[in-house]
Amino acid sequence: MAKKNYPFFDLNEEIGFPTGISTSKDWEPSTNIFETDKSIVIEMELAGVIIEDISITLEDAKELIVKGIKKQSWLQETGIKYYLFERKFGDFFKRIHIDVPIDTENIRSVMENGVLIIEVFKKVTEKITVRIK
Repeated sequence: MAKKNYPFFDLNEEIGFPTGISTSKDWEPSTNIFETDKSIVIEMELAGVIIEDISITLEDAKELIVKGIKKQSWLQETGIKYYLFERKFGDFFKRIHIDVPIDTENIRSVMENGVLIIEVFKKVTEKITVRIK
């Protein structure tokens, strides 16, 4: 279902994302994607990221793009000695290709305990029976 990420994105002046074509990102969030009868669900670990620093867009009704920044203001302070530095921060980007027809008017997202959950509902299509003559 998900294809390889191609981090090509435009400037988002509201949150200060990089401009133009870029392959730079500081990290990529761990993600689970699963399908139910009615929807595609994306769970993305974003502990420490505030909602205002996350952008979710849908392109061409099939490319879901999640990007943002995880800020660490104390990194600019002087006199700090690091003994262990494992947490990831900075710009992140994830592009998810959705191969099923979706209801573009019915997409929900919520942040719960540091996990962004995006539910993309499938487009309901009529089943047509064709008579053979």
